Order: sequence, then C-alpha cells, then structure tokens
Amino acid sequence: MKRLSTLVPLAVLWLSGCATAPTPPADVPETAWLERAEDCCAGLAGLPVTPLSPRETRTLSFGPEAPVHRFDSGASPFRALRLPREAGPLRLELTSPVQRDDAGHRSLFAPSLLILDEGGRIRRRLDWQDFAYRPAQGLAGDRLTLSLGVTPSAEADRLVVLTSEAALAAETRLLHPARALARARHLAEPAVSDPVARHRPEGEVTLRVRPLGETAGLLAPLVDGGTGEPMPVASPVDGTMPEATDAAPAEASPTAPLDWRRTIRAALAAGDLELAMSLAEHAERAGETGTRRWLAEQLEAR
Repeated sequence: MKRLSTLVPLAVLWLSGCATAPTPPADVPETAWLERAEDCCAGLAGLPVTPLSPRETRTLSFGPEAPVHRFDSGASPFRALRLPREAGPLRLELTSPVQRDDAGHRSLFAPSLLILDEGGRIRRRLDWQDFAYRPAQGLAGDRLTLSLGVTPSAEADRLVVLTSEAALAAETRLLHPARALARARHLAEPAVSDPVARHRPEGEVTLRVRPLGETAGLLAPLVDGGTGEPMPVASPVDGTMPEATDAAPAEASPTAPLDWRRTIRAALAAGDLELAMSLAEHAERAGETGTRRWLAEQLEAR
C-alpha cells in the first residue's frame, strides 16, 4: 500500500504533464525551411522565368525545391512565367487543390498572383482571397480557383505565382461532405463542424492557358475564324497589324473596326472589364481611334 500511495502522485503528475504540454504531430510538414532559404534574387526584375505557350496545362510545385524570394508580402516560394506575346488575349485558369496527408491533415497552398511589366514592376496583384472556394464534387476535391483574362504585352510580360505571410497565417474552411450531400438533396443540414485546411508554403497549383475564345466560348469566331488557328492581333510593341493577303476577303480582316468592337462586347458579356479596357487600348494602337470613347459609352449605357 505504501508503494501504491507513492506511485499514484507520480502517475498523476506524469499524466498532467502530457495534458498541458502536448508534442506536435510528427507528420505535420516542417516549414522552417522557408525562413532559412536564401533569397534567389535582388528584385522582381531578376526572378528566373520559364516561358508559357498559348495552349498549355502546367502543374506548378511549391516547396523546398522551388526558388524563394522575399517579396513585399513576405518570404515565399514562387514560380515566374513569361506570357506569350504572339498569342493575343488569353484566359488563365488556376486551381489550388486541398491536399491531405496519411494522418488526415488537410493543407492548401493559398496563391497570390503578380502581373509584371517588362521592367519587373507590378501592374496587377491578386490575393488568395480573390480565389473562389469550390467544394468537392465528383472526382474533383476541395479547391481554390481563379480565372482571369490577360493580353500579353510590355505592360503584362510575366506572371508570378506565390503566397504571402498573411495567407500562411490563415486557413480555409471547407464544406463538410455531409452538409454538401444535404444541400444537394435539399435536406436539413446536419450539425457537424466543417473541416479546415491550413495554409502551407508547400503544395501545387494547376495553371491552364488558352486563347480567350477557346475557354469562354464567346470569341471563338473572332479568334480563330472557324479554322482552329488564332487570328493575328496587334503587336503590343508598335501597334501594327499584319497585312491582309489577297486570298483573304476584306471583310474578314481582323483590322476591321467591327472585329475589335465585337471582341470588346464579348469581353463585357463575360464580365471581364479589365480585358475589355485592354482590348480597347490595343485597338487604339492599331489605329482604331475612338475605341476608348466608344467603350466608355457602352459602360455608361449598361
């Protein structure tokens, strides 16, 4: 009995120590590598880039194997890609899937986007909160998605995919499968807690690049003329247009004002005001004076 009375307090002390100082799970990914990583470049103009083609689907991997730069939003692994100038207006679709390890921990790479000009200056910035959360459906799991239009030019020369300190300090709340099923069947949702995905500096982002008409389905007759090949567009540098050949009918020339304005109308119908403004700028450079004023009139009438 004396031995038992001695062991009981020790056992209580041992158990209370476990309760107050739990050790972190060994399978939680280590992220200290990000703070230890060397900065690859002195500034944005020096980021290493890889070229994109007008029709491509690419998986971008992030983690210790990716280059790291200390951006104004914090240290982050990144991927920088050069936009194809010859392609004309493009639709970029990005998907960041929720990943799950063997222990069931959910994680997510929460992307930010930078559009850089030729000099490496930021012309457009999109945060991870600009992405839309899509719950799991069919074979597609929980994910963040974003679709944007861009016209490669001197002002839109490079795309940089990264994350930020603010994103790494946050998490994404997911829709519980039981609640998703109840919504699909128009039933009362069960009282279950939605899982969350921690934001990590490791993960993958799928980037899909297509000419605008192939993704939106709105500009196909203008982009490829029904041939499956992109039509020539104004050079973003000097604004000149390729000369029409004798075999091409004059009314089918992409330099006709109607083509530019129909393209702009389609961009407006798709809800992409920034792309419409960019197309109007290119039309002006191609000699279609008055396009910006015409676009302003269209916006006033909406």
